[in-house]
Parts: sequence; C-alpha cells; structure tokens
Amino acid sequence: MSEKRMREGGPAMAAEELGGRHMELLKVLHELTTNDPDGLADMDKAAQWVGLNTVVKEADRAEFEERVRALVEAGYVEKQGSDLRTSLGILSVTEDGRKALEGS
Repeated sequence: MSEKRMREGGPAMAAEELGGRHMELLKVLHELTTNDPDGLADMDKAAQWVGLNTVVKEADRAEFEERVRALVEAGYVEKQGSDLRTSLGILSVTEDGRKALEGS
C-alpha cells in the first residue's frame, strides 16, 4: 500500500466520504475479483461495467480515476501496477473492502 495517500483523518475519514457511485464500483470490483482465479480485476473492464469509457473519453477516465483513488484512500482497494493511460491497470479488493460490502 505504498501508493496509498490518505486524506486528513486517515482511512476511516476517507471511507465516510464515499458515495453510492464509489460503492457501485467496489461491488463491481468485488464481483470481478471473485470470478478471477488470482483475485484481480482489470480497470478497463470494471469501468465498462459501471458505464464509463476510460479508453476514449477523458472525462470518464478522470471520473473513474477519482473513484479508484477514493477507494484506495479508504483502504478498500489496492492498485496492482496500474496505468490507465496504457490500459494496464489491475485492482484487487482488500479485506476492509469486502467487509464494507457486507455492511452495506
């Protein structure tokens, strides 16, 4: 979690700031990682599942990056060598992320 940049107040504060769109993405990521033998989700596929075209639309890419950043800061998701500009981003859901979904 070296890339983890938490908002002031730590992960608990970051988690409180998450909205429905963030939780929608977390659910999609959880589904994708559950169905992957390595427990990983491709960022492009996840973006498509939530209706964002990160390959062509800059605004969609920015929105997706913001959602991912917020989930990382909350401790719910970890990046696995991500680079959206080259479409090589991989994400995994943390134990805290799974617990957040169980509580929602």
